[in-house]
Amino acid sequence: MKPRVKRQKLSDLAAEEIKHWVMASNMQAGDLLLPERELMERLGVSKGTMREALKSLEVQGVIKVSAGAGGGASVTAVSYEKSAELLSNYFFFEKLDAPEIYELRSIVEPEMAASVVGLLTEEHFQRLERSIAECCNDLEEGEDRRRQRIEELEFHNLLAQICPNPLLGFVCRFINKLLVDLVVFKKMYLVKEMKIAQANHDAHSKLLEAYRREDVEAVRRLMQEHMEVCARHIIELEAVVKTRFLGETAQRPIVDLSRKKAR
Repeated sequence: MKPRVKRQKLSDLAAEEIKHWVMASNMQAGDLLLPERELMERLGVSKGTMREALKSLEVQGVIKVSAGAGGGASVTAVSYEKSAELLSNYFFFEKLDAPEIYELRSIVEPEMAASVVGLLTEEHFQRLERSIAECCNDLEEGEDRRRQRIEELEFHNLLAQICPNPLLGFVCRFINKLLVDLVVFKKMYLVKEMKIAQANHDAHSKLLEAYRREDVEAVRRLMQEHMEVCARHIIELEAVVKTRFLGETAQRPIVDLSRKKAR
């Protein structure tokens, strides 16, 4: 027996057609779509199907629908936050761990960092300096260390936001999001480990000096070395957390939100 091919909903097909039309027409954020009735006629779909398609596009962040006189659907620029949120859903069940994340990060991060040389303003330098200052604080509370780990990644996020290659910048920011999720989910911040904070502080300080000199090769080399040290530290930390908190997690009650099959 041949496997059944899942057919796409008509509203999904209509949504895809509208997206293709937006791209082909080179529409920009703020431009209005055709009126709903005209879209229905062009695509040959019912009012209910069209509204479902528009709602899907709005959820995706592609359009914004305004009610009332003069309203309608307009194109919006999809934010990084919305895109990362949707992409994160794909990895929800993939069980990514630190070695897998750093396998990619060690390749893309040095090139992203090198591409930013010469693009940093004094305001950028000041923001990076504030981030570096947060890295070396000896913090006692776990919640403070959680914020510190996130701030250390913000150093890299700022560079990625400046990256002239939007795809490379997005990939690097998304990898940092995966690392934040890993640190929070596995509660890595509960382990007080000053060598990680000190290593990040030293690496970021050297990178900042190389950026001020606009030394591309030094930035690429320093970031590559930083990635190797980061990978080693987080893999070691992952092992410590797994050993130290495994028993605690096993004893913690789990709220079962799954729907049980009727017997």
